[in-house]
Amino acid sequence: MKKILLLLNISLLGACSLVAPVPKHESAAVNDTAPEVVAIHVPAPVIALLAKRQAWCLLPEDERLQVQGILQTRNNSTSQFQQLILATCAPEHNAKQSRALITTLSAQSLSEAERALLSLIDDTNRALLQTQQERDVLQAKLRHTIDGISDIEAQINSNETQQLRGQQ
Repeated sequence: MKKILLLLNISLLGACSLVAPVPKHESAAVNDTAPEVVAIHVPAPVIALLAKRQAWCLLPEDERLQVQGILQTRNNSTSQFQQLILATCAPEHNAKQSRALITTLSAQSLSEAERALLSLIDDTNRALLQTQQERDVLQAKLRHTIDGISDIEAQINSNETQQLRGQQ
């Protein structure tokens, strides 16, 4: 789960970084085979959302819950997108809430950059939900195995107790 959180953070932060193009004469001086770097334009609203996310994620959990409460009182697409961004601060605890927000936001009119960010969060959230589901299945199997071993131990102990009583 930490890997998914790390990938989400790297992806979100990477999406907001601006890369300046390297002039051909400078790149050629460094390495003749180096590919040219293309500038990426990230719209200001997306950068603002990511900056808000970074600030919110640094808050203690109780303060994030207060922010979440404030955002939930508002009922518009901006606050819903902000709720989704806030939920990415602790994705392992908010995966189902994020799923509902993603579904709601997918039906709304979003800019291309917002839709791309939503898609990134959606992909990451799906992977997290899948991982949580697989973990739950493994936990159930482990519990079943432990219960089976406990039953075998109980039978062995019962047989030993009966044998000791029979010897006395």
